[in-house]
Amino acid sequence: MDGLEKFIKEKEEKYKKQHPPDFMTHFNYVECLNTISNRLSVEYKRDIKNKIKKESQFLNKKLNLLKLIRGSFKEEYNTIEKNQAFAEVCVPWVAVKSYYLIFNLLLILEYLITCDEESFSSSHEGIIKKMKSHVKNNDLFFNKTEFNKIYNCKTILKWRANPHVNIKVINPDIKERIYQIIKILARYRKEEFKRKEKIKSLNCKKGKEFLDKASVNISEFFYWYRIKSNYRDLEFLDKDISSEQFKYFYKNYYGLTMNFYEALKKLINDLSNKRLDKEIL
Repeated sequence: MDGLEKFIKEKEEKYKKQHPPDFMTHFNYVECLNTISNRLSVEYKRDIKNKIKKESQFLNKKLNLLKLIRGSFKEEYNTIEKNQAFAEVCVPWVAVKSYYLIFNLLLILEYLITCDEESFSSSHEGIIKKMKSHVKNNDLFFNKTEFNKIYNCKTILKWRANPHVNIKVINPDIKERIYQIIKILARYRKEEFKRKEKIKSLNCKKGKEFLDKASVNISEFFYWYRIKSNYRDLEFLDKDISSEQFKYFYKNYYGLTMNFYEALKKLINDLSNKRLDKEIL
């Protein structure tokens, strides 16, 4: 090994130590989503005329729950701003807390769209399916193009990324990063299907039907990362990550969550003005 090769290898080893690949992969995904969701907004395109005459008993419960989660999130963020070491405690739970904030917003949104109290009984997979259906039918329309796209899992799982771009500190082509995110969401969906069906391969009839029908939308990030965090853990948590890196990961996840929160909050208030003659958030 000549001097130049040795120098390059030492630089690569130093980089890997400072930026563990597992961490950089997840950090880059979250940072990308935080960036592209900046100033996100969403509209409901169908005309709404009917009033909700009797407000659901579950609505206030969900609103109170949202207030608690939002308050807890804000308190964590402010604490981390003062003491970045606290981020290491918060990061393992950020995906869970983030998801339940978005999940309950989606339940309220579905209630205001349908006027059906049963909306509050929707399952986690059920509310994601309903949201995607609204997006696919152009009833829900985001101001950022990528959030309006529905991808077929069979197609996206065949896509091949350029080597190592997922761990680079400097963002590559934004479209490539988005495809990486979509692909990992499709992979999570595939893994969850195999786990539930207790199968090892998708070569069976059920597996092939799944690939033909299954789809993902980039907004599902919250749902699949909650599952990963709850049941499989995030791989980088056992690596040598600095407090500063944990802080930046948390701040980007928080930023992404708040971008969606504000977009959904505005839409919910628009719909609640039409259905209930008042803003509820």
